[in-house]
Amino acid sequence: MATELKEAPPLPAKLADWHRVNKAERTLNDLVEDLHRELVSDEKYRKYLQAVYDAHAVEGSLAADNVLAAMMIREKANARGISEIASEKLAIINLALGVVLRRYHKSRKQRRNMVAGEEVPNDNGND
Repeated sequence: MATELKEAPPLPAKLADWHRVNKAERTLNDLVEDLHRELVSDEKYRKYLQAVYDAHAVEGSLAADNVLAAMMIREKANARGISEIASEKLAIINLALGVVLRRYHKSRKQRRNMVAGEEVPNDNGND
């Protein structure tokens, strides 16, 4: 006895007709990632993230460059009306940016420990 297969309902053609079932809110890290992805094409922003040693940092300090990158993220959030980030402290944005950079294996520490494009453990025991 064969069972008849029913047709699936059609998928909505417009995004407005798609309703997300998962009600989990996006995290601060996710929101910072969105803004980072927008800013990554900005040369000034990339310069703040480029150095892996204080001597190479734009401001002579990785910490100072981190704050300036976080300020750019907060300014972008202000311009886009993303209040969760626009009202956040720079230190918190900086921590979230660190998470984002690690997601892409582009943190300062990860890049400092790369040889020929591969991350290698350092031998100083401070990992």
